[in-house]
Amino acid sequence: MKNSIYFSVIIGFTFLIIRFIGLFLELSYNDLFLYIGLGVLLLITLPIVLLDRYRYHKQKEMIIRSFQHKKINRKGKETKETEPHDYPSFRKQKSGLTWGGGNIHGSSAKRRSKRGFLRH
Repeated sequence: MKNSIYFSVIIGFTFLIIRFIGLFLELSYNDLFLYIGLGVLLLITLPIVLLDRYRYHKQKEMIIRSFQHKKINRKGKETKETEPHDYPSFRKQKSGLTWGGGNIHGSSAKRRSKRGFLRH
């Protein structure tokens, strides 16, 4: 899907660039290049991009829905809650602990060890 998006964007912009160059060289089919370029971008690229975003959001909702669990309240009502350790993350993960002295990884990080790292 991504390849078709890239390909259609390249084709559309190529026709628009040819039209822009044709303004200076006075090519005979300038209007045709403009219409083809805009047509490719608006009629092919835009629907493919929207479809790709729709499919991505549906897939993301399905993954989140699969990690949700039902729990029963004290009042006897069912509520949906997610467990934080099973919840998928869609952001960039950071590794290690960051303190003022720099990045300290979990293997060498201990409580109150910031002073020791500053001394060395």
